[in-house]
Amino acid sequence: MSHLPQAAPTRSWYRIQAKTDADQPKSIEVLIYDEIGLWGISAARFIDELKAMDDGQVAITVAINSPGGDVFDGFAIHNALLRLGARCTVRIDGLAASAASVIACGGHQVVMAANAMLMIHNPWTFTYGSAHDLRKTADMMDKARDGILAAYRRKAPAIEDATLIQMLDEETWLSADEALALGLVDVIGEAVALQACRGTTNVLARFKHPPEALLAASAELIPEEPAQAPELQLDPTRLARNAARLSQACLACGLAEFTEELLMNTTLSDDGAVSAQIERLQAIRTLCASARLPELAADYARSGLSVEAVRARLFDRLLAAQGTAIDNKEPPITPEAQAAPSPNTSAIYAARKKKPSRPAAVKTATPQAPTSQAPTP
Repeated sequence: MSHLPQAAPTRSWYRIQAKTDADQPKSIEVLIYDEIGLWGISAARFIDELKAMDDGQVAITVAINSPGGDVFDGFAIHNALLRLGARCTVRIDGLAASAASVIACGGHQVVMAANAMLMIHNPWTFTYGSAHDLRKTADMMDKARDGILAAYRRKAPAIEDATLIQMLDEETWLSADEALALGLVDVIGEAVALQACRGTTNVLARFKHPPEALLAASAELIPEEPAQAPELQLDPTRLARNAARLSQACLACGLAEFTEELLMNTTLSDDGAVSAQIERLQAIRTLCASARLPELAADYARSGLSVEAVRARLFDRLLAAQGTAIDNKEPPITPEAQAAPSPNTSAIYAARKKKPSRPAAVKTATPQAPTSQAPTP
């Protein structure tokens, strides 16, 4: 029985990392091991970070052990995985519940551990307001359910609509064998050491009838009482000064619209951390400009990639573009080309008219720019 990889101990519900084993082709591994949408991190940031690391060719594995989360984030990630095509494999390591099961269905191939579980149900939410507000929310929830049904139908078209709707209404928990029989997964993989995912403890309480095994695993995650840390004294003046420094750097680097996001992900109480972040942003802007790819700077900066990682990404892109020189300048006109006589278009057209007509073949060709060239004597 194998063991699950450990998610990064950071305040994020996902981790994206490049794998460069010596005996294996380059690939990307994504871990979704928490409640989707926590910590103010949206699917948009997830997709931006994945795009920043993806060169359009590498294989991508998305490992899931999640109780679900924001359904609209789930839709966005599901659709992003669909666009990756055959390069994307989803691996259900422990639990793919609610929105996490929607994400799983976006993989070209879905591999589910023999002892993992998949749960599908109707979307739900908390709301308040007038009767009009509640009706609008109910309409929105109906549309969300339509989206969930569409995701499952695409992955498992053999399931009858009435059966699928009943499964959602009843909150259905599926074993690997059951999910395979329905067509929601493609392969049953090796069993893994079952453990509750981060975020499970509170989320399981919202479900109608979660499995006892998951409840037991969740109960074992009671954290130890941390040692009493000394009270941190924050200096408001320092915080304001560092926020202003970083904001000015964002503006100078063309990242003004992402200032708030970068401020939230920087320790403003630490002068060194702020300086390091500013240096990183400036270096990324310079690298992307030097590579004539300035449009990538924002994605690289927001993704948290180091300067070395950005340099490697840009180098890979430049290598992939080798053999296709990109030059916006017009080529110089040589004296020979200037002296060359122009083609006799009338003679060419008359010669074509003399040829017997025949059915034109349907052919798609890539248009090429005309070049100035002297005729062969």
